[in-house]
Amino acid sequence: MGISRVPGFGRLLWTVVASLVTTAALLTAPASAASSATATYKIWHWNMAGHHSHLGSTTNGIIQAIAGSISYRKPDLVSINEICRNQYGAVIDALQGMGWPQNATNFARFEPMTAAGDPGYCAGHGIGIAVFSRFALGETLRQTLPYDGSGKQRKLLCAHVAARPGTRFCTTHLTTVAASKSAQLGQVHGVLESYRSRGDVPIIAGDFNVQPDSPLLDTWYDATVNTDANHGNTGRYHELDDREAVCPGWGEQTTESNKLGACGQSGKVDLIFVPAERLTRYSADAHPIGHVCGGNRDKPCSDHRIVDATVSVATGK
Repeated sequence: MGISRVPGFGRLLWTVVASLVTTAALLTAPASAASSATATYKIWHWNMAGHHSHLGSTTNGIIQAIAGSISYRKPDLVSINEICRNQYGAVIDALQGMGWPQNATNFARFEPMTAAGDPGYCAGHGIGIAVFSRFALGETLRQTLPYDGSGKQRKLLCAHVAARPGTRFCTTHLTTVAASKSAQLGQVHGVLESYRSRGDVPIIAGDFNVQPDSPLLDTWYDATVNTDANHGNTGRYHELDDREAVCPGWGEQTTESNKLGACGQSGKVDLIFVPAERLTRYSADAHPIGHVCGGNRDKPCSDHRIVDATVSVATGK
């Protein structure tokens, strides 16, 4: 789904939302080729809970929170899960108003998981997943995943990053239904492997609703990831937080819930994967949830943390 207009959003959204900013240091390499065969990207992912926490609102501070964090962290590739269709449009307006995309009419894609008009989600706007890119986007893959009976149709969304011919940026939000997790993970993994095997560089960010130490991810994580918190792996990918010192091999929590994770943390389900064979440098960080949305300052903006990462990849085939 392309973009046909450039609404004026003003410069108000340059304001950085302080509650979403931490002092954690990030790698500062710009998103340009470090050599003829290497590219560096900054990636930003958030399950914003667009219905669960905001009921589809675009005026309670959530759009400003997203724009403020992106303005501050300056990512190249953005993934948002649980975003209502009208919130997607508002984020487009915000990013255009900031001058963030290089091509203001071709930098975003949305894929619905519920139909517009369904009153159960987002005041009838429908909910889905989205990607945004500082670079122009090319061909788009929209994959329907095995149905889980929940009322939401889970999807995989991948877009070709036109400025980097071999790069495919993907997002997905997988099921919470235990019986359907393996089938959905398998289909997503198969798409990534088809890209990887032909020499492309797939990058995927999303809410997998599976934690790093799950046996379901053993075929994802590279065999070199072999720690007390995550072992038995046979795959070809690194999750960009798997070297986090807090919990080696597993990383840092991305939720602040009662769901138990590893190393005394809460749950980690928001993951960013890149093929191990392509990596030259990587790191990631999860940031505490801001409380800046709506009139009640005690209400968190989401039940997930923002995750950002910096990754350098070999691009030659």
